Amino acid sequence: MERDAQFAQRKAERATVRSHFRDKYRLPKNETDDNQIQLVGGDVELPKELAKMIEHDNEEEEEKNSVIGQLSNIQNLDLDSLKDKASATLEDLKQSAEKCAVM
Repeated sequence: MERDAQFAQRKAERATVRSHFRDKYRLPKNETDDNQIQLVGGDVELPKELAKMIEHDNEEEEEKNSVIGQLSNIQNLDLDSLKDKASATLEDLKQSAEKCAVM
């Protein structure tokens, strides 16, 4: 009985990971996975290895979704020169605003 309980727990852990990725990538739900999770009690605690895998995947997705992450995907883009140009443009705007009689 103990072995069956451990086996059911492992199946539920794997089903939880699959459900996480289905939610993340907006895939259709699987009733078998839902049933396995409910069979264990619904609240499945993942092993450290699986939890780290999901956490690492979430961090990579957040990094890719950031503006800098998107810019780094563009080939032949020098971020340092882009930052220098942006700061130079900002300084020019400040100087022209100081000279403006209306402002």
